[in-house]
Amino acid sequence: MSCLVLLTASAAFAEDEADELVEKVAVRNRLFSVEGRWELGANVGFSILSRLTEHYNLNLSVAFNPKDWFGLEVRGGYAISRHTSLADQIQTDFFANNTISKANDAADLWELTAHGVLGARFQPIYGKINLMSELPVHFQFYLWVGGGVGLLKRESMVLCAQRKSTRECESFQVDNKVSPLVSVALGFRFFIAQQHGIKIEVRDWSYLDSFLVNVDRATGTGGTESPNAGITNLVQFDLGYSFIF
Repeated sequence: MSCLVLLTASAAFAEDEADELVEKVAVRNRLFSVEGRWELGANVGFSILSRLTEHYNLNLSVAFNPKDWFGLEVRGGYAISRHTSLADQIQTDFFANNTISKANDAADLWELTAHGVLGARFQPIYGKINLMSELPVHFQFYLWVGGGVGLLKRESMVLCAQRKSTRECESFQVDNKVSPLVSVALGFRFFIAQQHGIKIEVRDWSYLDSFLVNVDRATGTGGTESPNAGITNLVQFDLGYSFIF
């Protein structure tokens, strides 16, 4: 009888060891499910490639996950934006050069400020990585696609609103507009516990560009809208948190 007890205990111990080994090296079960659950989130984004403008984007979000592989999300926020040092230097050099009579304003100067988007999140890939071979971290990989509206502002590089001298501009012309937005993102959500997740993503914000060409330098007039303004792509690296309930 004692031998039978020992064999049974050994088998149970071996099964526990096997389960622990499987959990460390493979995804045996989905430990974190979001199906039928709501989320509250917060994100901060940083510009990846800053040429003439740079943005620090602050977002809040509400999402619902009808399925583990699919979710709907509303995001809204405000981007703190400004010209880069390169843009400031171009402005200064342009007005210091009196030999220029006609000039084209620069593309991609519209800065994103307040904005809101509705999007769909496709999250079919569920996986796990092992940190230091002992700590398994479960995650979702997702694609986010959506659209909405944004408030944009633009500080010109050739239109001077107030001159300081013939070679210096006190302040440049600033324009504002409301524009449609399209946003696409690829990201990972790492589960900390059943109610907490950390998100890391690369997100693109796209909106229509516009600027003037053939502007008279002396008067700041005579310009026409560029027929080939195209689309501005603001690419950012986002860090976020989600509370799942």
